[in-house]
Amino acid sequence: MRSPIEVTAQTTRRFILGKQGLWPGRRWRGKSGTASAIEACEHLQLDPLVIVARSHDLMLHSRVTDYQPTFFDALAYDDRAFFDWGGWLAVRPMHELPYWRVLMERSRSLPGQRQVLRHHGAAVEEMRALLRDGGVVSGRQFKASERTAISSYRGRKDTSLALYHLWRVGEAMTHHRERFERIYAASEVVAPLHLLESVSASAADRFLARKQVAFAGIGRVGPLSSALERRVAKPEERAIEADLIDAGEIVPVQVEGWRSAQFVLASDVPMLRVVARGQVPKQWANVSVR
Repeated sequence: MRSPIEVTAQTTRRFILGKQGLWPGRRWRGKSGTASAIEACEHLQLDPLVIVARSHDLMLHSRVTDYQPTFFDALAYDDRAFFDWGGWLAVRPMHELPYWRVLMERSRSLPGQRQVLRHHGAAVEEMRALLRDGGVVSGRQFKASERTAISSYRGRKDTSLALYHLWRVGEAMTHHRERFERIYAASEVVAPLHLLESVSASAADRFLARKQVAFAGIGRVGPLSSALERRVAKPEERAIEADLIDAGEIVPVQVEGWRSAQFVLASDVPMLRVVARGQVPKQWANVSVR
């Protein structure tokens, strides 16, 4: 392994914040800038709770000058530039979908999803048939008095749990939201057909391990078990990390005061060196137009 790039704690703070679009200040503007900000976040978390505003709107407001929630809605539900998915709900670029399709398929083997099929298989088949007709389906359209009642974080009716299951395993996607409630449609209605083809399992593992480093700015590929929706032992995690190093996709970094070496994307090394010189990368000073 090549000798790590040595960086100070201040350089590390600035670089990590800069990668996330938070240093030296807002550098994006308008709807197109909102798209750039979402890409920079790597995972834009969605949360149904509203304190001051929804979490994703707060994150984007801190990065985008003149941000409006309508920018996000248009990008996600009109332009289909992004999609949401996961037990830890987050938005990712639509072009990444073939990698996430591997995780969606793996979700079928999760205990919670197997339990849905075991106890509510008929409801799953019913919702699957409705989605197959090409329309949109909402859990709210089913009367509670006519459905099997359940007690779940995901809903109070068997239909809600069934729709969530189909979304979790990739048969459905979010078509749009009404008062933040997810409205479902079959995946082929929402996403371009060529993006519904999964990559290989190994390609998905490498991509998502690399994304772990990208999300951290400076960090490690692991822990990978939750990131890959499967059990990953330490030796395998180290092997994936070594493979990315050998391929020149990540580069070791030694941060002042940190015990172990971390990593940075090889493509980010030029920006890291600029920050280490006390300067601002030109990519971080540009402001996107509307």
